[in-house]
Amino acid sequence: MTLTDTIQGFFGLLFNLVGELWKGGAIEFWVALAVGILLAGCAWWLASYVAFNFNRQFSMHPKHHVYCSIAAVLTLIFTLLFFAFKFTGAVAEQAISEWQAAIRVNIDWKDETFSKAYDAVYKLKNPQGGQLEDFTGRPHPSTDLDTSIPVSYPPSKQTVAEVYGASMVKHFKKTYPFLSLILWARSEQALITDIERLFATGVASYATVQGVELTSTTIRNALRAQVPRVIIISRIVLLIAFLLIQALVLGLLALTALADIKEKRQQHRLEDV
Repeated sequence: MTLTDTIQGFFGLLFNLVGELWKGGAIEFWVALAVGILLAGCAWWLASYVAFNFNRQFSMHPKHHVYCSIAAVLTLIFTLLFFAFKFTGAVAEQAISEWQAAIRVNIDWKDETFSKAYDAVYKLKNPQGGQLEDFTGRPHPSTDLDTSIPVSYPPSKQTVAEVYGASMVKHFKKTYPFLSLILWARSEQALITDIERLFATGVASYATVQGVELTSTTIRNALRAQVPRVIIISRIVLLIAFLLIQALVLGLLALTALADIKEKRQQHRLEDV
């Protein structure tokens, strides 16, 4: 997962939010747009006020209008997103559903994860140094024969849960880098706990198909429980980004006004000489 992937995921989430706002009802979208335009006008006025407050004789040039335009457009965009954040849960849920459907048909992931879990349990030893589980009639996955992982003992159950939990987390992070930053606070441990809880009902073996269905459903439930965090964290990230960018724009305008003051003072000095 790279920074570029995370940034792309963030903007993809924002785009989907606005799309949900539009699909949620045209009236709500136009109300949000009207409020955004009003606030954008206020942002333009504020940017102009900052410039003129530094220098009453300050004259606007094309580049200064660009700064004001940036402040106004950003305000419009962030206002739309503010209204759209009510759909954050729906967007995250849709992403989880798409990921769940994709991982169920991902043969490479299923085979690789099952093989890792098989090998991990195979290596477990009992207190006497012998093999913990009986793998009789359960050939290695590389043979392409029907097989399963025996999970008769707690260490085996925990090992399988940890392997699948870690693998699911890795796959989700790769698919949705930004959402994974928000949703994956304690989801891996929650997933492991739920798998172990299922084992406690008396499951004695773990097959490939069962592993995918169980873990994909469990992880969906774990993620769904954390969706409210998406709204809070996304709003915080958006607010910080908005304030930083607006501060930068206003700062550039202020510096331009100060530079104009300095230039005019130098002109007055030359005229006095």
